[in-house]
Amino acid sequence: MAPTQRAATHAAGGQLAPLAYAGLQLRIVAFILDGMVLISFGTLFAAGIIAFLVIESDSGNPSGTAFWIAVGVFLFYVFAFVPLYHVLLWSWRGQTVGKMAVRIKVLSRGGGRVSLSRSALRLLGYAASVAPLFLGLIIALFDRECRALHDHLAGTVVVEVP
Repeated sequence: MAPTQRAATHAAGGQLAPLAYAGLQLRIVAFILDGMVLISFGTLFAAGIIAFLVIESDSGNPSGTAFWIAVGVFLFYVFAFVPLYHVLLWSWRGQTVGKMAVRIKVLSRGGGRVSLSRSALRLLGYAASVAPLFLGLIIALFDRECRALHDHLAGTVVVEVP
């Protein structure tokens, strides 16, 4: 699969270097790898919750307080850890672990780093991309810059890195 479109970004020497836009196939592989990473972290959170419930249980029945602490830890994982994983890595490196593995990177349309606010907007845009039968992702197949709906909303592109 040879990409035909190119994005320009600043290279280390300050010169413009052409980078290929990442196709939907690479992005899906990165998404799956990120899912595996997050499931691994989720397993660690779950193990901690289970250990806590076992330690706090009285005759095999956890107390009401222990149950609500476990629920709080789970909610923290889902609504804080998972979003922060994406937003912080996109704004810091332009890459999540999955994107590092397949050598793609999120950049602003101008070729620079993505701000925290744009990263957060991009993550919120994922819901809009996948909710209506993944139509927001499919548009990347027809976009000359291979941008999905969340990229359009956040003003980002995804490029292959050498």
